[in-house]
Amino acid sequence: MTCTSDHPESSPAVDLWACARADYLSGTSAPVVAERYGLSERSLRRRAAVEGWRRADQSAVTLTTPPPWNRGPLSRDEAVEQFPELAEVDEAASNDTFFLLFDPDQKSLRRFAFRHAAESAAFCRPAEAVVWMRLVQMLDRSGDQIDGESRPFRDVDYLRAAYLRRLGDDSGPDPSADTSPDTD
Repeated sequence: MTCTSDHPESSPAVDLWACARADYLSGTSAPVVAERYGLSERSLRRRAAVEGWRRADQSAVTLTTPPPWNRGPLSRDEAVEQFPELAEVDEAASNDTFFLLFDPDQKSLRRFAFRHAAESAAFCRPAEAVVWMRLVQMLDRSGDQIDGESRPFRDVDYLRAAYLRRLGDDSGPDPSADTSPDTD
């Protein structure tokens, strides 16, 4: 016994666990330590596992590779290396995103929303599927009105173009470019 207290049950719980830990780490078995300090063996073993107590008479277990549940998620590159098909899926998704951001049209957005609704339903996420389907329905209701009203450029782009045209008109010919022949 490493703790010298005559009555361990009368001392605070922290001291009790500190004494139990010291005895356990010195090599005393869990049943003996549990009986000595009035603890259940299960509680002692659970605390030893949670806090990482290692008895002096037992060597540490080293795993060469961690078990699958303890490895953590794969990085994007590792996943593509393991499943090469993911590269094509990733490229298709990035193309969809690119075209939705830079060249949006109503039909593409509707297809995009419907595809996400189907994916959400397939993966048992009904609330998300409903949200995507609402977007699909709203796009159906708007019909071709969005495409008919849309212009190839935003209003601010037309403003920029007009400004650049005015700058080009106001500047006139470049004075540094002398086109007269030398008469020397």
